[in-house]
Amino acid sequence: MLKQYITQTDEGFTLCINTAGVKCAGVNVESVSMFIASDEDDGDGDLAVNWSMEGLVNDESARTAGTLLLRNMHSDDDITKVMGEFYWQHAFEAQLQTILLAAGFTEKAVADVCGSEWGMQDEGRASYDAYTLADEVRAAMQTEAA
Repeated sequence: MLKQYITQTDEGFTLCINTAGVKCAGVNVESVSMFIASDEDDGDGDLAVNWSMEGLVNDESARTAGTLLLRNMHSDDDITKVMGEFYWQHAFEAQLQTILLAAGFTEKAVADVCGSEWGMQDEGRASYDAYTLADEVRAAMQTEAA
């Protein structure tokens, strides 16, 4: 079941789970995605929860440091509020666990998923660490290839 969400590339695997109809903090969550290197020593990407910014007010002055996406958490702009829901309030973690379990990941891999550093967040994207999940993708793809 897990393989239906994985595409093989020259460098590894791309996980993409479409999440049409799922919402968090009043926004549409579009997908859950991740790049997984064929060789774990090459490094994996983060698990990204991709959300729509459509209709949200993005006050550019909420950014506090040049090109880094640090935000003034006292800003009232919509993007900062939604990012705070994902990161500070952990508003999507239970839904994310449910999505990953339904996709075929084990409870162990799902339990290992946790919010990444605030600096890893981006407008329209919440970042999670998912090391065991990446290992399960590699194992599933090696099993399929054998």
